Amino acid sequence: MRKMALTLITALTVGVLAGCSGSGSTSETTAAGTEAAQTSAAAEETSAEAEGEEAEVSADNPFNGKTVKVGCSSTFVPFESIEMDAKGNKTYVGMNIDIVTEIVEKNGGTVEFQDMPFKSLTAAIQAGQIDFCSGGMAPTEERKKTLDFSEIFFYPRNGIVYKEGDNYTSLDSLKGKTVAYVFGTNYQQVAESIEGVKAVGIQGSPACIEEVKSKRADACIIDGAGAVEFLKQNTGLELSLLDKNEADCFAIGFPKGSPYYETFNNTLKEMMENGELDEIITEHLSEEFIAD
Repeated sequence: MRKMALTLITALTVGVLAGCSGSGSTSETTAAGTEAAQTSAAAEETSAEAEGEEAEVSADNPFNGKTVKVGCSSTFVPFESIEMDAKGNKTYVGMNIDIVTEIVEKNGGTVEFQDMPFKSLTAAIQAGQIDFCSGGMAPTEERKKTLDFSEIFFYPRNGIVYKEGDNYTSLDSLKGKTVAYVFGTNYQQVAESIEGVKAVGIQGSPACIEEVKSKRADACIIDGAGAVEFLKQNTGLELSLLDKNEADCFAIGFPKGSPYYETFNNTLKEMMENGELDEIITEHLSEEFIAD
């Protein structure tokens, strides 16, 4: 821009000198100055447009200008849940919600979350009701037959919730007990692996907590971070955290051949490498759940 300004000043100076020497008319001098000014303005406009184009997401990005439908299970605190304001408006909040929103918005799109039971997510993806799910789904061999999965972005710690004084500190301590778990999750495999257990499938973690409070179940196995939040609101319960299990992990599930898969996964990997993902995780979870 500084160079263009100097060019303009030079052009105007030449025009003025030409008029004084009598080699050109006043109208010619004015025309020269006007043309130079128009040239400068055009250059400024072109530069501004170029800067705007650099800031915009590439036109061939599948998210650009699109609203994607993303399935989530709002009983999965602190990863996916709903908050209501005084007017009854709902907002989706949680770690997985923030991660998905950040990735989609980085690529020029917006997100419309759709709440449904966890066990319904795979069927909703296959039926085209949603474009993908928001996370918390382990890429098991069975699920890989029908879905494509993003990079694994989190390894949770499961927890055993039980009545105070029962001291169920390990899976072995639950032998022969009634244990609740959330339908359609890996918690089922964990519960059923216990010798002599009566495993009971329940819809959502809050309902599992109620099973324990009402003594219909001796304990429940749910996500440890979620259990911490539930215990803040429910007295008379205790929590024992289990060690991390490599088979229990979080990834994003997509339909086979999804146009969004590659762009989403590439952005997720970039956020994992540059530390942005860790920043989001630490906003929601304490160190005991994110330490290696």
